[in-house]
Amino acid sequence: MITKAVIDALYKKFSKRPASIYDLNIPLLFESIDPSHAIEIDGDELIINSIAPSNPFHSVNLNNVNAIIEFEETVAIVMHSSIIFLSRNNNDVSLHFKPIRTSFIDKMRDKVSDAIQSALRNKSQCALY
Repeated sequence: MITKAVIDALYKKFSKRPASIYDLNIPLLFESIDPSHAIEIDGDELIINSIAPSNPFHSVNLNNVNAIIEFEETVAIVMHSSIIFLSRNNNDVSLHFKPIRTSFIDKMRDKVSDAIQSALRNKSQCALY
């Protein structure tokens, strides 16, 4: 089963692209997943025909793929900010998007803004008494 911890570990372990697309385990896409995904490679493009052509993940540039990893029931295509999970038993596809992390500066700005708003509310309440 793919848990949040597994997904986090994938992003951490495969945070960088391989030196070459030839270092990716591309044969895994043809050997381990359901044939109904109808995977094709056209130059540097990985085409996943089980995803609608209107979806941006229908075609993925292999230069953007960090790893291709096999699990018990799925094969994961790991990229910098997303993971495509292809079922090994049918044509199911799941997408995971890496959450955008708030920077330290943004967190501090939010805290200061909240503190100022709270102080202004308290001041206006005090003025009513």
